[in-house]
Amino acid sequence: MVKRPSPLDVYKYFDKSNCKECGFDTCMAFASALLERKVKITNCPHFLEPKMKKNLQKVIELITPPQKPVEFGGKRKAIIGGEEVIFRHQLTFFNKTAIAIEVHDEMPDLLDVVKYVAGIAITRIGEVLTVDAIALRCVSGDASKFAEAAKKVASASDLPVMLVSWDAKILAAGAEAIKDQKPLLYAATKENWKEVGKTAAMLQLPLVCYSRDLNELASLSTSLSKMGVKELCLDPGTFHGEGLQSRIYDSIWKIRYAAIDAGFPESGYPIIGVPATIWADKTLDDEGNWEIKYSETVMGTIMMTVDTSLIVMHTGRKVEDIWAILALMTYRQNIFTDPRIYPRVDAGFFKIGEPTRNSPIFVTTNYRMTKIPVEQDISAGKVDSYLLVVDTNGIGVESAVAGGQFNAGKIAEAAQEYKAFDNVDHRILVIPGMAARYQGALEDEADCYVCVGPRDSSGIPKWFEEKWTPDTYMADYAARKG
Repeated sequence: MVKRPSPLDVYKYFDKSNCKECGFDTCMAFASALLERKVKITNCPHFLEPKMKKNLQKVIELITPPQKPVEFGGKRKAIIGGEEVIFRHQLTFFNKTAIAIEVHDEMPDLLDVVKYVAGIAITRIGEVLTVDAIALRCVSGDASKFAEAAKKVASASDLPVMLVSWDAKILAAGAEAIKDQKPLLYAATKENWKEVGKTAAMLQLPLVCYSRDLNELASLSTSLSKMGVKELCLDPGTFHGEGLQSRIYDSIWKIRYAAIDAGFPESGYPIIGVPATIWADKTLDDEGNWEIKYSETVMGTIMMTVDTSLIVMHTGRKVEDIWAILALMTYRQNIFTDPRIYPRVDAGFFKIGEPTRNSPIFVTTNYRMTKIPVEQDISAGKVDSYLLVVDTNGIGVESAVAGGQFNAGKIAEAAQEYKAFDNVDHRILVIPGMAARYQGALEDEADCYVCVGPRDSSGIPKWFEEKWTPDTYMADYAARKG
């Protein structure tokens, strides 16, 4: 792996004034934040001074990752690439795989589709999942029609736009039409690279190089870089069919290894994948073929698995295909989390809905992907209740029970700390089914009656309907106390 600079490596190029104009108390703190990409170098006004020009360039060289990032889009931007490691656990992945939905310039419902795609927003585990870009493909063969379609797409939403054509003149027309929106141009090949490169360099737009030959791909990126194209991406081709998936997997691995571990600059760019190519030889009659859509979605997940920077999908531009986009966004969310940070939420005592003094108190841990789904399941089931969230250092129920972070003593302490029983007219706690072994100990520790709820929070509404009988539980509690 290419050596990562330390804060000290960066700090030595600062003026060390500790002026606090950047919002940090010290230059060292700013340097650390810079390496974590929490700030930009331009947030320090001193680096904008002429006397700091050489130092600025040195810092930029130091902080630029081996796989350079590429940014495209206008008001809303997509940042792809920019990774420093092969495997997420070695550090983290900084920029998630962007998902683009493919449309074309002869679609009668083009604007409706763009608006629909732009409006996709699914909340999962406290995060809003969205599509990241629109890929406009030219099928008309008409430069003016493509340029007009580009204008319409750019004005219909704030999604970044990727312009797709093998024809250099058509691509130039589309680029010129929406150059202020900084579209991503696709693609430069061994046949058209001079003409397409000239457009990208002149308009200062990012450009995708395409070749199935990795040596040729490296040659294209080198030539275009020398031409003055500052932001490049690489597409080694997407292949469908028996035995071909391993070929694209292998190509992506080789490019990433060459850039990140071997330090070859000609490979140090974001990687583009196009699962949508599965539709290249299909007709409109195939649009309802679920097997094709499934295969395309599987290819998308394979590409995400090896940290492909951007994937272009055909399936997903219709309401009935939301399953494919949801699958990809969910998988992406699971992969692109920072392994250095516990996915935890605040512990505490929370109201769900409009609970009364007779409502149940459910207990869970402060692992983000436990607490939020539990809260959502209770809310979706319209169970007005309270949720006691125990601090388990951000560990889920099953693991925390096994490791001792979620036990009778911890739950009892949380109930006392947050005065849980002051909010109700009973002393009943409902613990997760996976923590059932603590039932007796918790009744002694917290001086309460303990119900064992379902193992999965999706079963809480049914459990509540069938088993929540607080008067019976409190009668048992009183009998035991007496």
